[in-house]
Amino acid sequence: MRVLTPLSKRRLPPLFGLLLLSSACQSQPAALSGELDGFVRDSVYLFRWNAGQWERVAATVVRSARFVFSGPLPEGIYLWGLSPQEGDLVWLSPKESPHVRTQAPAFFQNCTYEKSPTNSAWADFRRRAAELLQQRTPLPPEQQGAFLARVDSLRQVAAKSPYPVIQLYQHFYRPTGALSPQSTPSQTWKTLLETYWEGFPWSSPLVSQTPETFSRLTYFWYTATALLPEDSLLSYAAAWLSSVSPAVQLNAWGALLDVASRSGLSEAMYVAGENFLRLASATDPRRPQIEAFLKSEGALRKGQPAPDIALPDPDGSVRRLSELRGKWVLIDFWASWCRPCRMENPNVVRLYQKYHSRGFEIFGVSLDHNRDAWLQAIRNDNLTWTHVSDLKGWQSAGAQLYRVSGIPFTVMVDPEGRIYAKGLRGASLEATLQKLFP
Repeated sequence: MRVLTPLSKRRLPPLFGLLLLSSACQSQPAALSGELDGFVRDSVYLFRWNAGQWERVAATVVRSARFVFSGPLPEGIYLWGLSPQEGDLVWLSPKESPHVRTQAPAFFQNCTYEKSPTNSAWADFRRRAAELLQQRTPLPPEQQGAFLARVDSLRQVAAKSPYPVIQLYQHFYRPTGALSPQSTPSQTWKTLLETYWEGFPWSSPLVSQTPETFSRLTYFWYTATALLPEDSLLSYAAAWLSSVSPAVQLNAWGALLDVASRSGLSEAMYVAGENFLRLASATDPRRPQIEAFLKSEGALRKGQPAPDIALPDPDGSVRRLSELRGKWVLIDFWASWCRPCRMENPNVVRLYQKYHSRGFEIFGVSLDHNRDAWLQAIRNDNLTWTHVSDLKGWQSAGAQLYRVSGIPFTVMVDPEGRIYAKGLRGASLEATLQKLFP
């Protein structure tokens, strides 16, 4: 078993780069002060988490190694320091006025918090967690049980804490074992929810304020996209997220957008991007990037006509995707040099042999440069369907037409020539074919 660890505040997903923004906040007063022995910078800042990025909300000067934040700041979780990469988490509330003490050179690793029982206990808990998780790898199998027992003990400490911010953290350290597809996609989804989220306090306002929630959502979506067909996943996700707050939805769709962009799941990117923009503020700096993607991807969405591909086959004759109209066609973008493609080929061959007689076709588009290597791979892997290539590698006209950024990549086209699904492979491809040919 492996333990899902929280996202470090020093490592954020690339799609959501660190943008330091100023914003005004109005709520009950809160304060944070501190003494930084050996500090040579002239300012420190406060940041709040916003669905994939830390946003700067306040700044104050440092005089004689002392600083004070005061004024109307909403109660909740913040990060104080120089930047999201150089800072420490803190809980601010009108009921407590934490005073932090630390010294050079590790200003943000050994902070002590006075006048704040919440922050004192939370800092101690996070140190214990960090020390424990440093021991997690590599561990021989005979030591895994003892390690998981220590993790369970840490979770029990969090569960019994009188402070809600610590109680929340027991869920982030919940172990997850290896998961595999269940008998049906709906059962797989149910198992995923139970494994990752059973008992999770979605109604707590703290949930959307922590990068650890975004991290666990990211791991959850990675697992879900590996086990479920894309269309099933999006249907389940929409129903599931309709019951949580908009702030949680924003985190969830943002995490799925990040996972889908890394995995080349363009339909999931489109749906997640639409929902993210629906929930994000009008001034969110990620809007232009997402809006540009949605505009360019619109023509390749599910239900849109599949752009026709016309390229030479191994004999030099031009073959068109449209020639296969009336069949269910899997456009398979691959190459002889692509190891994951070659590893996937036996599964594709098996499914082609099973469903070809019932109306399933494959249109293989190779991103090769070397003709001999391309033809040898076709023979060696027993790929008996239609193959085309202009031998231009990533500049292949077919790959450019479908905005292919990684292979293997597939597009399923229905008998009317419309895009039905994208990114099908492995278990998701088999599940889709079982649905199409019951």
